[in-house]
Amino acid sequence: MNRVDPLTVMAPLTNALIPVAATPQVGVCGLCRTGVAPDFTRCHSCHEAASLDPPGILPITLSVGGGLIHQHLWQYKNHDREEVRERTGTLLAALTAVFLNHHAECIGEWDYCTTVPSVRRIAMEPIVRRVQRLRDNYKPVLRARDGDGARVLNPEQFDVTDVEAGDRVLLLDDTFTTGAKMFSAVAAIRSRGGVVVGPVVIGRHIQRQWPPSSQLLEWLEQRTWNVDRCARCAGELRSGTMFGK
Repeated sequence: MNRVDPLTVMAPLTNALIPVAATPQVGVCGLCRTGVAPDFTRCHSCHEAASLDPPGILPITLSVGGGLIHQHLWQYKNHDREEVRERTGTLLAALTAVFLNHHAECIGEWDYCTTVPSVRRIAMEPIVRRVQRLRDNYKPVLRARDGDGARVLNPEQFDVTDVEAGDRVLLLDDTFTTGAKMFSAVAAIRSRGGVVVGPVVIGRHIQRQWPPSSQLLEWLEQRTWNVDRCARCAGELRSGTMFGK
């Protein structure tokens, strides 16, 4: 990403990107931006995480099950062909670089970045290595403990190293599904006095078969993802659907 324009590199993804809704808004989870029933302000997973006082995440795009973004988020770390992993990783890194460049104020100031790991690997490291600003300010301060708790809210599923009180840590992940790992990582960093910035995820995964998600996609897919807009500075709105309006 150092010698080429990342906006040009990410061009093959542009038509597949879906803008993210603003909150608070009827039909949108106030924390993770997925679709919810009209009477709710949070999805079930975010409601379950309330005891951890989680922050609202900042997705770059929605990732619809089976769609191009979803495929790329799987292929860059799992495909058996190295050239496919390289190609998809480069595209996702360019997208991440563009977002960081255009939305620094929305993300907030940070001292260093880290990623949410699993026991087996730190999946997002190939993307971090391709984005100079992330690579030059990266610290792998989280280590996942052995166990099957990846989908369980539990800060103790992570060991935390080299975090000092007051450190501003940009927390990154490629995909947000249930949020259990992300919110547990947030709580783990906070337990050492760190301040979590972001958190930024490339794709907020949703399934079209879930009625609230289907309703969300009905209007978001009619709109165009814009590099100058994000969920925090200019999230998508439907007229008359803001709470209190």
